[in-house]
Amino acid sequence: MVSVLNIENAKSRTFGWVQNPGNFRSLCDVVAIHDANSAKHLDLRSRLIPALVSPEDGQAELISALDARPLRIGYVHLVGTGTNPRANAPCNAIIQAAVRGQRKPYTDDWTAAGFVRWAYCLGFIRYNYAEDSFSITESGLRLSAARAEGDALSPEERSLLVEAVLAYPPAIRVLSLLAQENAHLTKFEIGRKLGFTGEGGFTSMPQSVLIRAMSETTDPVEKTRMRNNWEGTSDKYARMISSWLVKLGLARSKPKSVKVIAGAEACTELIGHAFEITAQGIAALRRAKGTGRHWHIKKNICYEMFATKGAGREFLRKRRALVLKKLAEAESGRVTISELSVFLKGFEIESTPSVIADDICGFINMGLDVCLESETAYWRDSINGFVIPIFGEATRTPLEERKDELRAVLKNISHEYLSLIDLAYDSVQHRLFEAMTLKLLTDEYGYAGLHLGGGRKPDGVIYTEGLENDYGVIIDTKAYAEGYSVPIAQADEMQRYIQENQRRDALENPNKWWRHFAEPVRLFYFMFVSGHFKGQYSSQISRIIRITGVAGAAVEIFNLLLTAERVKGGEESLSGIARSFFPRDYEDETLS
Repeated sequence: MVSVLNIENAKSRTFGWVQNPGNFRSLCDVVAIHDANSAKHLDLRSRLIPALVSPEDGQAELISALDARPLRIGYVHLVGTGTNPRANAPCNAIIQAAVRGQRKPYTDDWTAAGFVRWAYCLGFIRYNYAEDSFSITESGLRLSAARAEGDALSPEERSLLVEAVLAYPPAIRVLSLLAQENAHLTKFEIGRKLGFTGEGGFTSMPQSVLIRAMSETTDPVEKTRMRNNWEGTSDKYARMISSWLVKLGLARSKPKSVKVIAGAEACTELIGHAFEITAQGIAALRRAKGTGRHWHIKKNICYEMFATKGAGREFLRKRRALVLKKLAEAESGRVTISELSVFLKGFEIESTPSVIADDICGFINMGLDVCLESETAYWRDSINGFVIPIFGEATRTPLEERKDELRAVLKNISHEYLSLIDLAYDSVQHRLFEAMTLKLLTDEYGYAGLHLGGGRKPDGVIYTEGLENDYGVIIDTKAYAEGYSVPIAQADEMQRYIQENQRRDALENPNKWWRHFAEPVRLFYFMFVSGHFKGQYSSQISRIIRITGVAGAAVEIFNLLLTAERVKGGEESLSGIARSFFPRDYEDETLS
């Protein structure tokens, strides 16, 4: 049963996906907090909170929260707050006191929030929207009662944890991908097929771009930094979920050597976060999916799983949750897209077939057993009931409107590139914006090229091969929440790159980034890429053209995607792009 409830003053929380943490013993302790009869609950009440939380930081209030009956603990009491720097933050929450930190006898608010998400998505605690509080479930009580002495998990705890993981759809998705024949997958290969692709909250670093970038450095420290830190949000989810599976014996971790061929060059690098399924994992997956003599394990779903970030996340959550409600409650197990569209209209949500189809593909990528054939969705799964909270105004944002426009148009390129619309306005994920833009230009347009980045280098270079007049382009991507104006300092930086390429003097710039252009290329352009441009950007571009004699442009990401569709569909050529993108007499309206 999926319930739709109108709830006043509900909090907009982020549940359902976990990037951090991964210690099962600490998870069991967090679950036991909600069991008033557990040793952990009593220890917190009598020893840990009095010792770790000062009266000024809410000691009495936290003890009162633990003493309440029935026991429903508020989110803020569980998680607390942090300060900058985080290392100096005082202990001011129950989970902070319950979990020991690496350097302190308590953890921080970010880790505490991660444990709440983890316990909730595995079904050990339930959330009350009206109170913004949590209470323990029957499976949580069983896990608390199975507590073993010491740090090692008891066999009963391990069995309960496996059952809970098998009821978590993203874990089933990861196991299903690993169960494919001869699968040995990196976190990037899993991440790009996990969650609702095409969104800033479910991003994946293009593995081919990473491998080529890693091959450009001989510094092992830099390689390790890139290997560990260059990742999207879905890659982080993939890494974390896979680590749970490894700890429970359902998968194993095994480094993978990845080879990427670009033109005449081959690059090979080692990725440490790569995984394979075990025999135990195969048996568990069969049991979870209900094959053979077993029934399906019912999946735990929460409303917040359907979108994780961005101003429009409540709208996306509501739409997707309603689509899932209609699918899961269909008596025949099949629903047409037109029927789903009519159902959504009953909740004042207008949606196109391409949008609904992408939502259903998202359900598949989050681990639910549903398939889409032509215009009909077939539901083959079973879920535990969840609540769709209706609160406040959930409207589609202008960015979502633009993405939905593109969904109907993009027939030849993957909708994963729609995440570029979000990334273009997210400075936190600027490196991913660079990488995805270069992947679009090389994999979909057909340019040769490389993501560069780093000190004294442009973000990337691309060039043509085999045209009558081959050309190269210096790329600078800019992710700004309010649009990009090409300020004078960054215009000067582009001017310097152009002139370095013209002079090609290793004494001027020892990293010789221009060597990545093919030797025969003699014609060059420059290009800024962003969400949208504002202010006096056109005059700055004109100034660069006038000083360097090199033509260039500012290209909005929306238009870059539309042009990719035309190129992939054979309606546009790389020669034609040179004429349309890089006019000598630059005008605002050309590409905006």
